[in-house]
Amino acid sequence: MLASVLGLGLLLGLHPVRVGVTFLMISRPRPLLNLLAYWVGSVVVGIPALLIPLILLHVIPRFQSITKGLANPSDNPTSRYVEIGIGALALLIAVVITVRFAMRQRAQPAMPDTGTSAGLDSNTPPAISRLLGSADDAPAEGGSVIRRLLGRVRDAWDNGALWVAWVIGIVMGPAPDLLLFVLAIIVASGAAIGIQAGAAVAFILGLLAIDEVILVGYLAAPAKTQVLLRVLHGWVSVRSQQVMAAFYAIAGVSLVAQGLGVF
Repeated sequence: MLASVLGLGLLLGLHPVRVGVTFLMISRPRPLLNLLAYWVGSVVVGIPALLIPLILLHVIPRFQSITKGLANPSDNPTSRYVEIGIGALALLIAVVITVRFAMRQRAQPAMPDTGTSAGLDSNTPPAISRLLGSADDAPAEGGSVIRRLLGRVRDAWDNGALWVAWVIGIVMGPAPDLLLFVLAIIVASGAAIGIQAGAAVAFILGLLAIDEVILVGYLAAPAKTQVLLRVLHGWVSVRSQQVMAAFYAIAGVSLVAQGLGVF
């Protein structure tokens, strides 16, 4: 279970949005400190988001029967069917993503590689793009207070303020549906609470593995690290659908196998 959860975290860490935001962090003033602040913000949100529900499932008596049922599906057929159902849904999502990607590939000619911009590119989430865009991109009407606030945020970002990177790290925390998938896999393992908590932390650290490797690499060779990240950014930008399909496929197979009692 620990290896599966860590592998899922490493796989999702290759999502082009995450790689794009990481590239954005090291393109600003004080790149190392900005990337560190971003990592801290993601950890501050990600680890409690998994640990708190996990602990509540084991501590609250009403939920203890659920965790025992998931850990021992032979004693509770309903929980086994729930695992199989969630796993089948994940596999269906993987198939849909794969089919849609294949259809899009047939319908559209290959686009030329125009390179990777060091600024706000297409892989940056829209909310972050609007937040960090230039002042000229601000809307012409409405909300003068909000516009002034956004202007101050953009100025702080342009000056390399660490708190902006920290907030972006919080925004980039794991999505609720992702947390549910990971919690289902961890709880269904039936391992001790300490091992399950360790698996939750391992998932978050795996999710941020690229940032952790870059933090270490940037201390040793900043120029080479930035070049390697640019190459990685370009590679994953054209493989976002495959990465997500692989995640749902692995999660679905794991849940179905646990529901069937394979492991």
